[in-house]
Amino acid sequence: RGCLKGTRGAVLDEIEVWARDFDKPPVYWLNGLAGTGKSTIAQTIAERTFANGQLGASFCSRDFLDRRNLKLIFPTIAIQLARNCADFRSVFVPLVQSDPEVAHESLYNQMKK
Repeated sequence: RGCLKGTRGAVLDEIEVWARDFDKPPVYWLNGLAGTGKSTIAQTIAERTFANGQLGASFCSRDFLDRRNLKLIFPTIAIQLARNCADFRSVFVPLVQSDPEVAHESLYNQMKK
């Protein structure tokens, strides 16, 4: 579930500003103690960016059993991006064809490739 209407406005606004500014770093790291609402904030951002056509991919480990394995984060996101973005697909498909075991490598190697 997303944030209740009218809550978490400051952090949601900050993330939305970051998402529109291509001069910002490409990753927004949302962190905090357990139970502080990180997943709820992420869900709200995903819903908003999906609604306006900006969401390329998402990975939510809480809602799907097959996504609780951290090693699946890059393959899951890469497949979603390949489905939604022809430019990404044109690079991703040949990589996987030439190295089909990439999804079983360390997270570092997956990210690097």
